[in-house]
Amino acid sequence: MPGVYAALLTVQLFFGINYYATKVILAEIPPRAWAVLRIAAAALLLLGWHTLFVRTYPTRRDFGWLALFAVFGVMLNQIFFIEGLARTTPAHSAIIGTTIPVMTLLIGTVAGKERLQFLKIIGITLSLGGVWWLLGIDRIHFDAGQRWGDLLTLLNCIFFAVFLAISRETVAKYDAITSTTFLMLVGMVGLGIICGADFHRFWVDKAGQVSLKGWLHTGYVVVFPTVVNYGLNYWALKRVEASVVAVFIYIQPVVATALSVFLLGEVVTLRMVVSSLLIFGGVFLTSPILQRKS
Repeated sequence: MPGVYAALLTVQLFFGINYYATKVILAEIPPRAWAVLRIAAAALLLLGWHTLFVRTYPTRRDFGWLALFAVFGVMLNQIFFIEGLARTTPAHSAIIGTTIPVMTLLIGTVAGKERLQFLKIIGITLSLGGVWWLLGIDRIHFDAGQRWGDLLTLLNCIFFAVFLAISRETVAKYDAITSTTFLMLVGMVGLGIICGADFHRFWVDKAGQVSLKGWLHTGYVVVFPTVVNYGLNYWALKRVEASVVAVFIYIQPVVATALSVFLLGEVVTLRMVVSSLLIFGGVFLTSPILQRKS
């Protein structure tokens, strides 16, 4: 399945750049206003494409399921990701994001769709240990603001893992554009209800102050890590297991950390390196590829 793996690799590269680009955007646009702007712009672009070229629609029952999936995969995922990234660094956010495969495995096990094996148990333990070490639970004077950002990011990972674990069967019934369009539309409505006041204040008072650099980064995030990536993820979900899609996430911190170091001046610490090794080791041990070899 080289086409599927190429698509998943592209997704992770776009997501890796997304951490840096979003950090630039959040310097000019408040987090909740940005969540609404990102998803609304993506939803409207997708709706136009779907109306012109696709024109297939989910059944009433499946639309209800897509609405539920949007709560986890779009609304809660976006709010906690953006609020978390606003308080922590791109590298920390990306490293914590690599726990999504482990979370997906745990949720799949609880749902009866995955079987826990010895290597998977070791992998889960390593990954969780890496997250705890990165969060600085052993350090009494660890920066409280960044720790809160890291915890919000971890909640984002849990919500996205729930989305991956429960959405595959319904998403597989439709083409990627249809699934993505209706998920984004529901997400847009939900975020509008939750964060609409924040967006209105930004649009009225501060939108005119956003720089060209801020708008260019906004365009990138709306088109590539949002519209293109969600579509490619759903296309891949129709062809491979959710855990295979999730395992590609380990590529993100490599891209995000490199950009954060060279463009934002972030310092790579020993704690980050040790945490990354523990998390990557855990992801590798829970990888479906390794399980097939054993």
